[in-house]
Amino acid sequence: MGALFFSISAFAVSAHAFDIAPHQVGDALTTPQARALLARYAARPPQPWQEPDEKRIPSGPEGDAIRDGIDLLRNTSSRVGKLAPDAAKRMGWNNLHCVQCHQAGASGLPGTKPFALPLVNAVNDYPKFDAKSGKIISLEQRIIGMFGPGSVPVTPDTPELKAIVAYLRWLARDTPPHSAMERTGLLPMPAVARAADPRRGAKLYAAQCSACHGGDAGGQQRPDFKTGGGYLFPPIAGPDTYDNAGHMFAVPLLARYIRASMPLGSTYDRPRLTPSQALDIAAFLNDDAMPRLQNPNRARLYPDPALRPQGFAIPEHFPGQPQMYLRAKFGPFRNVNENY
Repeated sequence: MGALFFSISAFAVSAHAFDIAPHQVGDALTTPQARALLARYAARPPQPWQEPDEKRIPSGPEGDAIRDGIDLLRNTSSRVGKLAPDAAKRMGWNNLHCVQCHQAGASGLPGTKPFALPLVNAVNDYPKFDAKSGKIISLEQRIIGMFGPGSVPVTPDTPELKAIVAYLRWLARDTPPHSAMERTGLLPMPAVARAADPRRGAKLYAAQCSACHGGDAGGQQRPDFKTGGGYLFPPIAGPDTYDNAGHMFAVPLLARYIRASMPLGSTYDRPRLTPSQALDIAAFLNDDAMPRLQNPNRARLYPDPALRPQGFAIPEHFPGQPQMYLRAKFGPFRNVNENY
């Protein structure tokens, strides 16, 4: 879904949620406060990866809500997308399915592929400090932000939101509160000493990626696209994917995602791309010459420069300094595995 963020004041917190005391959801933190909370977040003990089993979904209303959440993540475009058949359900701003980013693993369930933005431990990761807004956000806020500014607003009482949260809580049903989990987030990569090269990336993309995502990176639409069917293979450029302020617009982050997942059939333990190749492809896709939705608010994101991550490089931060801008955007990066 989208990468825009809606500011919602307060939500219910799961019993599994990360302990943000003494802060509350909605608080804007100072630099020292944010660093202290981020350090505590990073120091959480990791629990083993948990592989879910769909057969363990309970019966009754609870199970119905969980299964509805699964269906929403699998069929997002047709259920709540921009072209969903039911106009009263057009909550998403694009035509993507959530599972196309939060990929399915061995279980077949959305958000269960290791290092492909898995959702297995999401309820333990929130509330958390969000450097992009400078505030503490809840899991529900993150989900609403991923819907983006669709035609129909999403609220804490929206049934579809509740169903997705029910599924995420079920995924973490046997996890210890506050803990991290192995294989979540993005795949760590070895350091790369040189800058990412979009020209090399263009050649690699043509050879490794274009057969699925298209020569223009616009994806492959399903035959029923105009009635909400979405994409067989999602776009990674153009107006129907992440914008020029989205998390994936950061070259190191996109590279780590690509290496664990692409080309089709790649896994974290059997990647088909080298770290350098993944960085080059990410540089090509995120080059300013690539058509992409423009976010008019991007200069206001990451309001604390001290907490602005590497890779979030925009010209507005480097007025009259084009070479420094390119260095910040393409590297070499001080730490390709920096988390967001």
